[in-house]
Amino acid sequence: MNDHVTSSLSVRERIDSVARGDNRWVIPPALPAATVVLLRPQGDMGSPFDVVMLRRAATMEFAAHMAVFPGGKVDPVDHAFADPIRACAVREVREEVGIDIEKLIRWDHWITPEIEPMRYDVHFYLAIVPAGTPGNLGTSEAQEMLWLTPEEGLRRSYDGSLPMLRPTQVVLQELAAASQVNELLTLAAQRRIFPRLPRPALNEDRTIRWDLLDGHTMQVAYRGVPEARMETSGESIA
Repeated sequence: MNDHVTSSLSVRERIDSVARGDNRWVIPPALPAATVVLLRPQGDMGSPFDVVMLRRAATMEFAAHMAVFPGGKVDPVDHAFADPIRACAVREVREEVGIDIEKLIRWDHWITPEIEPMRYDVHFYLAIVPAGTPGNLGTSEAQEMLWLTPEEGLRRSYDGSLPMLRPTQVVLQELAAASQVNELLTLAAQRRIFPRLPRPALNEDRTIRWDLLDGHTMQVAYRGVPEARMETSGESIA
């Protein structure tokens, strides 16, 4: 397909094309990436916890202004390790917030919707840092580093003072189900993790809804999920 025609499609036209499967929009590949939810206990492991969030710079092409967890795409240097995705997670945390981590706990897996021009296949991990760890913002990709409870992060995402992408909100909602670090680790061990892929689909009346698919099997895991935001432009995609 002609690249000029493909790139000229509006967001709504891309949504319509993916839902109808007409190939007007050529779906970009999803690049492997990692992100880390850093947990900082407020006391011992039986206490509540904070997580670190970065407010991305306004100049960023991807998720500008939005609050995210530390992370990024897999770079060539990460392929020197047996597990490039975990290596990426450790490197990004060191580069972005100046914290060295060792143990990573799998928590989630999201794939950027197919309508986006920039797409990532993101593995989410948990990592625990000692109480009182300050961290240090070390990247020009973000303008602010915040330690927040999951509940506070959610509240600020809802009132608009800290905008974030839908996967980030979902992770905070699930973290908030635990009142202490030990409880969260128990939940992590019990989770069923699959690659979550939001995708537009057609209703019987030919209107469009959003479903959440298993990105491996492409089977619908949840039908009719809430609206999200474009990761590149921030535009609402209901």
